[in-house]
Amino acid sequence: MECGMKKIRCLLAVFMLLVFGMSAVVCAENRDKVVDRANLLTDTQEERLEAQFTEIAERYQCDVAVVTTDSLGQKSAMTYTDDYYDANGYGYGPDLDGIILMVSMEERDWWMATRGKAIQIFTDRRLENIRDEFLESLSDGDYYEAFSVFGEEAEHYMRVYEEGPLSLAARLAISAAVGLVAALLVVFALFHQLRTVRPKHEARDYVRGGSFRVTRANDLFLYRTLMRRKIEAPSSGGGSSTHSTSGGGRAGGIGGKF
Repeated sequence: MECGMKKIRCLLAVFMLLVFGMSAVVCAENRDKVVDRANLLTDTQEERLEAQFTEIAERYQCDVAVVTTDSLGQKSAMTYTDDYYDANGYGYGPDLDGIILMVSMEERDWWMATRGKAIQIFTDRRLENIRDEFLESLSDGDYYEAFSVFGEEAEHYMRVYEEGPLSLAARLAISAAVGLVAALLVVFALFHQLRTVRPKHEARDYVRGGSFRVTRANDLFLYRTLMRRKIEAPSSGGGSSTHSTSGGGRAGGIGGKF
C-alpha cells in the first residue's frame, strides 16, 4: 500500500513538473507590457494598458508591448527597439513571438518591431495600417489613445491570423449558398407566374396584322463603344521585410517620425 502511494506521489510530481515546464515555454519572461520611461502616461492609464496588452498576449501567445524613452542614445530607432526587446526577455516560445512599439521623445521617433510568428502576422502592409490608426493621436500628444489603438489593431490582426483562410473560405461558401437559395426562390416564383404562358413558334405570330410595314431598309454605322476593365490580382496582405538583429535573430518592422 505504501509503495503504491509513493508511485502515485511520484506520478503527481512528474505531472506538476510537466505542467510548469509547459507554462514556462508559453509564457513571456517579461510581464511588463508597458514601460513608460518618458513619463507620458498617468498611473491609471499605464495600468489599463498593462491589462489590455497582457490579456491579448496570453490569449494569442504573442507578446504585445510599448516602451517609451527620452533618448535613443547613439542607436537608431530600429536597433534600440530590437536590442530592448532582446535584453528584456520579451516574446513567447523559442522564436520570441511578439510585437513592440517604441516611442522616443528626443527626436520624436517611433518604431514597431516584430519577432517570430508576429513577422508573418504583421506584414509590412498591416504594420502601415496600424501606423495609420495610431499616428495622429501620437502626434497630438494623446499617448494613451495611441497606445490603446495600437493594442486594438494588434489584437485584430492576431485574430485574423488565428482564424486562418479556412474560416474565410467557409464564410464565403455560406454566403454563396445563401445567395444561391435566394436566387432559386426568385426563379421559382417567376416560373410559377408564367406557367400559363405558351410559346409562339414563328415571329409573325407576335405581330398584329397590318400594323407594321418596312418600306426601306439599310445599315448605318453610328459609333463603337470599347469597354476596358482592369483585373486586379487577389491580395494576401503582402509580405514582411526583415533584418538581422544585433543578437543574431530576425526581426520585421517599420518606423518614422511623429
